Amino acid sequence: MTRDYDTMRTVLAIVAANDGPTSYGDFISVRDEAALKRELARLEADGLIESTIEFQDGSGICLGGEISGLTPEGREFFRLIENDRVWALVSRTLDSAGIDVSYPLLKEVSEEIVKRYVIGFIPDM
Repeated sequence: MTRDYDTMRTVLAIVAANDGPTSYGDFISVRDEAALKRELARLEADGLIESTIEFQDGSGICLGGEISGLTPEGREFFRLIENDRVWALVSRTLDSAGIDVSYPLLKEVSEEIVKRYVIGFIPDM
């Protein structure tokens, strides 16, 4: 199953915006529940969120738990992609590539796009 990058970013944004723990119910704005569950699992596995949320095998019912927050790596990555213009460039790049990329590569791509985006604003001397 391919990564849903917009859901991934939405999850990171919701967790980053909360001052305290985030519960499963805080993701009510995410319409695709299957994508939400996949991205929660991936973000935890990639070390971007600290989560104790558990789902029942088979039915996928949330058994409880919470996300205590973004990890330092998660905060650093979200800072890269929180700007809407930068995210549009990252998202367009990923869509054009048409492949599911691992988190380390996703971070590298995002860093390169941010770098190029900022360099584009350097005035000619």
